[in-house]
Amino acid sequence: MNSLSSNAPQLHPPRGISAGQTLLWFAAGVAGMFLLVSAIFAVKLAMQGQLPFTTTASAPRPAATATPPASAATPPIPAAGTAAAPGGNDFESGSDGILPPEAAHLSKASIAATPATTQAAATAPTPAATASTAAAAPGADPAIGRHVQAWAEAWEGKAIDDYLQHYASDFQPAGKLSHPDWLAQRRQRLARPGAISVEISELDIRQSGDTASARFVQTYRASGQTLTDRKTLELVRRDGKWLILREYTAG
Repeated sequence: MNSLSSNAPQLHPPRGISAGQTLLWFAAGVAGMFLLVSAIFAVKLAMQGQLPFTTTASAPRPAATATPPASAATPPIPAAGTAAAPGGNDFESGSDGILPPEAAHLSKASIAATPATTQAAATAPTPAATASTAAAAPGADPAIGRHVQAWAEAWEGKAIDDYLQHYASDFQPAGKLSHPDWLAQRRQRLARPGAISVEISELDIRQSGDTASARFVQTYRASGQTLTDRKTLELVRRDGKWLILREYTAG
């Protein structure tokens, strides 16, 4: 029994890790983690081409200059309320609401040059319609010129009933506006507040029996704006009185 016991292997308990060995293992683990993280970042930078040894120096590129696209010129928009007519465009008085009713084609208006002129035009319009020059065909009825003058004065004075009495009952408004609608429109717009000025010049009258035409230069002022047009009135004589049958402007 004793011999058998002496021949059995001797078991020795494991030795503990010293403090120095612990520090070495800890330092090795930190170093290993650092190398692993560095390798991951190196791979990422290499894929993005940002590693110093994977990129080549190149001169900076000049900034691209944006060239604005050429824009096509926008043609002027014709004013509302006008339609083609012999010798010019049909004119529907007051179809545009920018100025008071009487100017339907304000795209041709010229703005007063100075504030003083604007204030004078708005508060103290020039005297009622006057014709600087007048010409009439031989034998033309003088009542035609007087009718045109009275029409302009009634318009400027906003005497609505007197103004509308210068038109024939079958007056043909421009565009698709019916005569009753035109009457209502004129009454509404002439009732707006604010002074206006209407002047006519270069009056030229042509008569053929009971029909006549009056061509002239019309200068309209309101709210500090001035509009000058060549206008034509076509008139008809009924019961001895001249009445406006059509009204249009050539601009």
